[in-house]
Amino acid sequence: MEYVDLINRILSAEHSASAIAQEVKDRQAGLDRDLARESEELRQRYMERARRRVAIVEETEEKAAQASMAAMDKRFATAMDNVNRAYENHRDQWVDILLSRVTGELS
Repeated sequence: MEYVDLINRILSAEHSASAIAQEVKDRQAGLDRDLARESEELRQRYMERARRRVAIVEETEEKAAQASMAAMDKRFATAMDNVNRAYENHRDQWVDILLSRVTGELS
């Protein structure tokens, strides 16, 4: 009888070990799924934050570019006004100088 009891106890221990091993496998699979889900959620949140930051940077850069272009346009307009004013004030003198240089006569 002792051998039968011993074999029954061994079989019972083996079944218990198998059940525990299966439970560990199930828990591990659940943890893996949870980890994958949480990783994907973190990635999505990070990407959304990154998209928002990129949009803010793009908007800021666009405003800076527009301000820079406006400043350049203003400097260009001022320079053109100066050139036009100088042309109006010195037009006859410049024509005389150019004509004399072309014809070789110095006044």
